[in-house]
Amino acid sequence: MALEAATANEPAPTRQPVAPLSITLLGHARLLIPGLYAWSLTVLYPSLQPGASLASKLLALSALPFLIVSPFFARDRPGLSRLFGIYGFLGTSAAAFVAVGPLLSAERLDPPRAALGSVGWVLYAFGWGRARTPGDPEDDPNVIQGAPLHPRGRLPVKSSLLLWFSILAALGFLALPFWVDRREHAVLAHTASVACALAVLGAAAEIALESGTPRELASPATRLNAIALPVAGIALLLALGLVFSALR
Repeated sequence: MALEAATANEPAPTRQPVAPLSITLLGHARLLIPGLYAWSLTVLYPSLQPGASLASKLLALSALPFLIVSPFFARDRPGLSRLFGIYGFLGTSAAAFVAVGPLLSAERLDPPRAALGSVGWVLYAFGWGRARTPGDPEDDPNVIQGAPLHPRGRLPVKSSLLLWFSILAALGFLALPFWVDRREHAVLAHTASVACALAVLGAAAEIALESGTPRELASPATRLNAIALPVAGIALLLALGLVFSALR
């Protein structure tokens, strides 16, 4: 009887929530698709060119298993997933890139393929990001106390106009150094133009945020639906770029 009473008083074991299959596949795709895209353009393609060393081919092929395995540990063992997907995949890809050697000289570099590959690596880096779990982060016992953060919102019209004006001004600063003829002076001009552009953007951002109360944004689902067409267009351009690179 005492054993039965003790057993009855014990709390029932809590079941760990299981992520839906669609969310799991989406998490795998956001790592695999950009990784495969960037790897095929910037690592595999150069290593398969005539004259590339055997070491570059082996290193390029050895990077692929790290990429494929890494998403499967992202939920239960994130440290191991990052070990495979970041250190393993990026390390072997960088080693293969270096082993290609003279084939990646400036005169042999294909600008469209290099630009598309850079976009792929950027998307792969974003794929490792993670949205915070639902709930109020201030309720966490380990939270560091500080000033409350304002909710996200849409800037007023005048603040948006100020930001667009600052972006155009920054682009103007970046374009000015191209009229400098001497190389020695051009380096200094480009450095100064980047510093001026960053200063203008930083000052405009601070003024825009202080110029009015932000308007509240729509729901997350509405914001995701609003970017569906631009994201689809970007994906279509990347696919066309990959086809263009494969046919050249």
